[in-house]
Amino acid sequence: MDFLWKETLAESFEAFLNTGEDPREARHVFLNDDGEEIEDDTFKAMADIVLQGVSTKRPSLEHFDEKITFLNSIKNDIASMKTVEDIGWLRVHATPLIKELQNTVTQWIDRYTSFLMDNTIEEIKNIQSFIDDVAVGIKVIPESAESKKEKELLMKVMEHIRDVKMIRDRTFNEIEPMK
Repeated sequence: MDFLWKETLAESFEAFLNTGEDPREARHVFLNDDGEEIEDDTFKAMADIVLQGVSTKRPSLEHFDEKITFLNSIKNDIASMKTVEDIGWLRVHATPLIKELQNTVTQWIDRYTSFLMDNTIEEIKNIQSFIDDVAVGIKVIPESAESKKEKELLMKVMEHIRDVKMIRDRTFNEIEPMK
């Protein structure tokens, strides 16, 4: 429990985040039918759209859960401490100290949980913005592609369809654990 006064919350949290890997820095490849590695562009497409403003260098959700569970156990340990202790002729009232320690642990817990929530909300906003852009982009589909304007419009619609296909699976894989 001495970490509560030996470490700052900001430094400890930053160190915790740095234990994770950043998927943006990883190489994303898949094997084609011949067994050759092919660069997977779908991650970059998804990251450029869905992960804008999202902190991606972070530990897994399991590590967050372990840390939050650990901090909750510390909070419970503090709550179970005696509020009055007699040491010889001296009576110590620890209620203010216990409350302050509980407040400190609560701040630590809030930092971890609010990070997850804020990051998830930012991802959801990005996804919603993408959905809105696609909805507007495919609203008008040309009857034919005879004129230059109709060809350009058709190309835009096809680009939106391509973007949806490219990021759909990646996005589902990214947000699946958050459900």
